[in-house]
Amino acid sequence: MTFTGFSTDDPIKLPHEFFTDVLPGISQPAELKVTLHVFYLLKTSRRRPRMVEWATLGADATLARSLRAVAPLRPVEDVLVDGMEAAVRRGTLLHVLIPEGPRVGNWYLANTERNRVWSARVSDGDVAWLPTPILPAERPTIFSLYEHNIGILTPMLASELREAQEMYPASWIPDAMREAVHSNKRSWRYIRAVLDRWARDGRNGEMEHTDDPQRYVSGSLSDLIKY
Repeated sequence: MTFTGFSTDDPIKLPHEFFTDVLPGISQPAELKVTLHVFYLLKTSRRRPRMVEWATLGADATLARSLRAVAPLRPVEDVLVDGMEAAVRRGTLLHVLIPEGPRVGNWYLANTERNRVWSARVSDGDVAWLPTPILPAERPTIFSLYEHNIGILTPMLASELREAQEMYPASWIPDAMREAVHSNKRSWRYIRAVLDRWARDGRNGEMEHTDDPQRYVSGSLSDLIKY
């Protein structure tokens, strides 16, 4: 299909650094597409500062159609994650995670000086609408740990992390993330497999002592149990 032309003579303006510093280094089509689309959404954003939520990107049919052209056989969300992670790593976009409160979610802003100051205030809990952190400031939440070490935290992953917090001891999730980093297996699937293994076989591969015989009937030794 041939494009028939633009409807306006007023194009969307991009910072000149995008063309001189950012564009020459982009090699992934997904990164280029999500970056341009985020700037398009930021132009129409009424929030101050201007920012775009992950949920908005995930529900954007036009963006989904654009990303399908990049990798037709992959889930659109996976391509979106790849593109956003690349844009954040490059420093084109800033990412702010708000795990609780009225603006819970993942938010993205253009990397400007004013937005960097605002993002730092959010991270320090210095913005009025942020909830009081549940954990001490010196101990990062599992959401921050995931973002800093594994990748972008989607709403679905945030929900699974909350469930995991209730299922496993407090130290297990950070330790499982650390094992994922050391093994170069940076994914929630790997982390969850580590947690399941520890719950089944105990930490460090050693079976934990228990008085519950059902543990062995349903665990890794179930094939040796006859009843």
